Amino acid sequence: MANITESLPSIANVFRSAETEHTKPVTTTVRGEIPEWLNGTLLRNGPGRFEYGKDSYNHFFDGSALMHKFNIRDGGVTYQSKFLQSERYKENMANNRIVMSEFGTIAHPDPCKNIFKRFFARFTQDPPSDNCNVNWIQIGEDFFVATESNFVYRIDKETLETKEKVDLRNYIAVNSATAHPHHIDDSTYNIGSSYGSQTTYNIIEIAPPKKGKDPMNGSRIICSIPARNRGAPSYYHSFGISDNYIIFLEQPLVISVLKILTYKIRGVPMTKSMDFLPTKPARFHVVRRDTGEVLATQYTSDAFFCFHFINAYEENDHLVVDLCGYDNPRVFDEGDMATLRDPKIEPYTDSEVRRYVLPLSSDLQKSEVGKNLVTLDYTTSTARVKKDGSVHVTHEHLFETIPGFELPRINYEAYNGKKYRYTYGYVQGTFELGKCDFKEKTYKLWGEKHYVASEPVFVSSPTPTSEDDGVIIACMLSTRQDYWPYLIILDAKSFTEIARAEVPAYIPSHIHSIFVNDSSGSPFSREKSTTTDDDVQ
Repeated sequence: MANITESLPSIANVFRSAETEHTKPVTTTVRGEIPEWLNGTLLRNGPGRFEYGKDSYNHFFDGSALMHKFNIRDGGVTYQSKFLQSERYKENMANNRIVMSEFGTIAHPDPCKNIFKRFFARFTQDPPSDNCNVNWIQIGEDFFVATESNFVYRIDKETLETKEKVDLRNYIAVNSATAHPHHIDDSTYNIGSSYGSQTTYNIIEIAPPKKGKDPMNGSRIICSIPARNRGAPSYYHSFGISDNYIIFLEQPLVISVLKILTYKIRGVPMTKSMDFLPTKPARFHVVRRDTGEVLATQYTSDAFFCFHFINAYEENDHLVVDLCGYDNPRVFDEGDMATLRDPKIEPYTDSEVRRYVLPLSSDLQKSEVGKNLVTLDYTTSTARVKKDGSVHVTHEHLFETIPGFELPRINYEAYNGKKYRYTYGYVQGTFELGKCDFKEKTYKLWGEKHYVASEPVFVSSPTPTSEDDGVIIACMLSTRQDYWPYLIILDAKSFTEIARAEVPAYIPSHIHSIFVNDSSGSPFSREKSTTTDDDVQ
């Protein structure tokens, strides 16, 4: 089905707390035929519990991590879920209240303490959050769940048991890291911040781990980029990577270190420690992946905000960067739980598919000031040298009629960092799935009334003949308490339904996921693309 905009449902139901875990496999009802070659595990992660006793989390990002597993095998599907046994979850459960503050929620002092202890509690700093509710990460044979702090948890992917808390600071000098690492040429790359007298953004490489060894032991920092404002570094959620470069976006949504240190004294959540500076430019830092060298060219754009990069690739001395961009970070406000549970909420549609193009020529400084240096004939993106030698870029807004596009995924195993044609994602304004074609600049939608789509995942067929030869897997969440959610499997090429697996259990909204093939044990092990340029652009 498609285009359900004539009667959008309230989405409050998908933001309820999950009242139970499903630690043993729950059998689903499959309708249609799942491809014989599709055997593996879809692992999802996201907030799952928002209330403890009389306390409630104020923001979606604060909810306690609930891990989900869909096991697809021999034409059948089972479902499991389990709460991450983080320190914060266990303390909340033991005390029947919210013990420590999260991103959008400030915890109140223990009412059982005397007045003096409650007063001085406002002057003590909570440790970084270990509520790893954003994504799954695979490094070698190990699986982790992650958020944006210095903590990750090692998880048994078969049982969803919490195995070990890992502090990244024991391996590298970072206070935080993204939950969106990249995997390329058998190595894993990520970016983390180190706060101090000079705040830096550190690019991390994790070498391919040896069997049976701690995968984090191969971590090293290959580049450190000083923050423009050491007292107010940039917030970032993801980054881009191509065959030869890493692209870090230093955006003008900044985190005030002073406000972070004093938020409890001021009696406000950490969200109030972030400021958007609309008159300050965004800056793209381009780093050589092999040497860690930061290119001397300063690439800037008008102020904007980004959660998710889509992909990046190199072509004819250009670096093409595709991402989901916003004019401002109002999306954070839309994560307020009172807003999400309001039955009259209006769909949020601000995210655009944007293409930026960064010229890579070594003699840019000799270029005529103001001349557009982008020579690719398929984009309207521009890049112009300014008098100070910097290059100011403007974006092409693709698929302008899509009412908001987020949670983008691609055929990652074959096209990450390479020229590509398709992206798949969540359409904010209609709660549907979307497929965007960068060559034809067209898109397709798929959805069903009374359901909200989640982040899609592309799984390639075993012997693909095109970039979109495979399936799209996504969880469809019910907006009604009397409708079951289901796992949808679409033919990626036609974007039509192949099969669905109805789950007789409540599944709340979640964030990110990975699919692990049975045949390889990894989501990143297939051969790279052998299709031609005619196939992709």
